[in-house]
Amino acid sequence: MSEKRPSSLFRQKLELLILSQSEEVLSRVKQVVSAHHFTFRHLAYSELPQGPLGDLIKAQLVLVSQDKEESIQDFSARVDEALRLFPRSRIVTVMGTAFSKENLESQNPRITPLSQAEFFSTLKFEYLCLYRCRSQYFEIQVTDLFPMTTMVFPAFIRLELNQRYLAVVYSNIVLSDDRFARLGKAEGLFIQMKDSEKYLQYINNYYDTSGAALKKRARALFLAVCYYSLHLNENILFDFKASGESVAVEAYQNLKKVGEELFTIMRSEENLWDVFREAVDSELSSYWRSPWIATYAALMSIKSGQGDPMTAFLSGLLTDVGLYDLQESVTRKYYLDDDKKTLDEENSYQKHPLLSLNRCLIKKIPLEESVKTVLVCTHERADQKGFPNQVPADKLPVEAQFVLFAEKIDQGVLTTMKQTGVGFRFLKEKIWEAENTTPTNFSSAFLAGIAESLI
Repeated sequence: MSEKRPSSLFRQKLELLILSQSEEVLSRVKQVVSAHHFTFRHLAYSELPQGPLGDLIKAQLVLVSQDKEESIQDFSARVDEALRLFPRSRIVTVMGTAFSKENLESQNPRITPLSQAEFFSTLKFEYLCLYRCRSQYFEIQVTDLFPMTTMVFPAFIRLELNQRYLAVVYSNIVLSDDRFARLGKAEGLFIQMKDSEKYLQYINNYYDTSGAALKKRARALFLAVCYYSLHLNENILFDFKASGESVAVEAYQNLKKVGEELFTIMRSEENLWDVFREAVDSELSSYWRSPWIATYAALMSIKSGQGDPMTAFLSGLLTDVGLYDLQESVTRKYYLDDDKKTLDEENSYQKHPLLSLNRCLIKKIPLEESVKTVLVCTHERADQKGFPNQVPADKLPVEAQFVLFAEKIDQGVLTTMKQTGVGFRFLKEKIWEAENTTPTNFSSAFLAGIAESLI
């Protein structure tokens, strides 16, 4: 494995440091590196410099794998040393075959352990790389800021030459008129994902509740949804991740809080569909669509006056977490293939609603009973030919139908809109017309009830 791979987009920063001698591990990492052109270095753990680590210390993600004959105690000691050597990095560990949850009495929050099956057979490692290396910043508009206001978060520009992020606005300083004017010449402005809540607070403090300002609030709330969704995923998706029950519960409660604020804005007369569709564009978003599905579902619920928007919202956020427990080929097909018709015939794919529910329960997410019911019905159909249980149409929660229709809208955004350039409203209308012509997924009554909400 060579140290660098040519890329169409040069990145000077070190994204991935691989500390493993396993040929199997290296082969798997090479697939991910090749797919996304990650900058990386590969060293045996024993080859780490004894003195200063130089640029290695800046690695965003460090991978350490347990050797075949290595005891869990010895491996834990190596991981502890990696935490000390790389204080600014996240660590992903590939555990040995004998590793079990019982070995995890405590765990540093910077570590994400992956089982052999998770690392080699699912998309979880690829998801982690995209999350940690390419998705730590959200783009905002310079016009979101006001001159002569005290900043509560730093803001960055992205350097075109090497893709590094350079701070140009700092926390706890007053944004001068001169600096604000200079920011207007920048190609783009970014905030750290972890500052989404502070950004939302800033927007709430300095903008009113009408017109364009309302759309800025909606966008800021959506970014907060994205942040908390990713934070919750971090505690749900991985078998051996043990951040503590309170961490996952807090993320879940934060999502509910932000959701309520979002629903208030959705009840206005503003058309917010495009605001949400355009809010985030990152490499990770190709493998993670739950914020869009959840928000579209809640918006339809509110605008149509049917169902409970919070149930639709939470169900949309969680309905697909079980997809990451499936074989990589199945999950990849769901997220990346334009035509998903054959997926419905895959036995493993038909199990993912139950897998999603079970994963949430195992991780002790305090799901409401209504959400539990909807989670296992998001792929049921009005003609009783859905999965996993072929629920009768009169027993099908309307919130589950919102989530399924939202998935179809989101899929259209990623395929039809990109391929043809049609407008978002036109796309939604065409999806509605296609479903109404052959009402198998949705009843005619449901489709009639949501028609006006799509405008």
